[in-house]
Amino acid sequence: MAQKKELHIEISPTGEVSVTVKCVAGQSCVDETKFLEDALGNQIDSRELTPDYYQQPVAIDVTNKTGG
Repeated sequence: MAQKKELHIEISPTGEVSVTVKCVAGQSCVDETKFLEDALGNQIDSRELTPDYYQQPVAIDVTNKTGG
């Protein structure tokens, strides 16, 4: 069973927002936060990439064979 992707969002008392993405490999982990960046005005003070970012996304090849 595949792991669920997770977004952990923390808002400090001063209004700083911190987002951690888990269980999403590669550039997709950055893409997962795009909607938040857009909603918050694209103001990013820093970005720390997790080990998930450096993993290659898993591609699943599904082939449908029919008899005959």
